[in-house]
Amino acid sequence: MLPTRSTRVAVIALAMLAVACGDITRPKASTPNLAVSYTVAALTGGPVSVPTAISFLGGATRADSRFAFDVALDLDQSGAVIVLPVRTVGGTLGDAVHQQQTLLALKRVGLQKVTGPFEALREAPATGYDTLGVQTVTPGVVLAVELLDFANCYTGFGGSTIYAKLTVDSVNAATRRIYTRTVVDPNCGYRGLVADSIPKN
Repeated sequence: MLPTRSTRVAVIALAMLAVACGDITRPKASTPNLAVSYTVAALTGGPVSVPTAISFLGGATRADSRFAFDVALDLDQSGAVIVLPVRTVGGTLGDAVHQQQTLLALKRVGLQKVTGPFEALREAPATGYDTLGVQTVTPGVVLAVELLDFANCYTGFGGSTIYAKLTVDSVNAATRRIYTRTVVDPNCGYRGLVADSIPKN
């Protein structure tokens, strides 16, 4: 049976509404993007009293066997910063132990270098993230970050991803300290990265 004219009109109206307003099944973003500056120590050779990793929703922390972080930071021999996703630090064994303890795999973290200054990145890219490797950056380089976060995005209506951006402002090689800035969009599925604003996309 062919659809009636009224049915076709209703379908077209719903499609136009979805295009105009975005995904009508996705909850409206309600939490402002959070801008934070961190001082962390290099994963190797840094003082034990200083955090060595960042949880984009939880803050600076230690990269340890709890794996309660998203990325750890280290320094290479040239003084460049190495950004290591939690799965890279944990490896296969760490992932297996974490799943046994929490029933969740280690978080998938994707990283992508973007051109331009930190403030110019107003929306995270939708694609192009490297979820397998590490990124080596120097001060001023900007990373877009994609987090597959089932723990915080458990409803599924807004998607299971959280987006952020990260830059290194400076490095003190003598003390093995790394000074960074981040902006995180805590609204699941939204990619806006303007500090202190509520995203629309």
